[in-house]
Amino acid sequence: MNCPWKAIQGFDNRAEFDRFLIWMAQQVNEGISEQMPVNSLYSNTALLEQKWFRHLATGMIWRLVWPDAPFTGVFEPVISDD
Repeated sequence: MNCPWKAIQGFDNRAEFDRFLIWMAQQVNEGISEQMPVNSLYSNTALLEQKWFRHLATGMIWRLVWPDAPFTGVFEPVISDD
């Protein structure tokens, strides 16, 4: 099964990001995903807030990194070195 989520390489504005946060909270509340511990920093910096989520049906792990201008944020699969 393929994960139905799509990568986002930058949010257009804060309102779009806030809507995405609501959508992701619904994914967790509906049992589609679960939040999990962050195991590595995005771009090796602790300055950017992030959360990780597992899509339960596929096991894929995704990272959500908050926008911090000029960086526009990201939602993407976590690539494992394993």
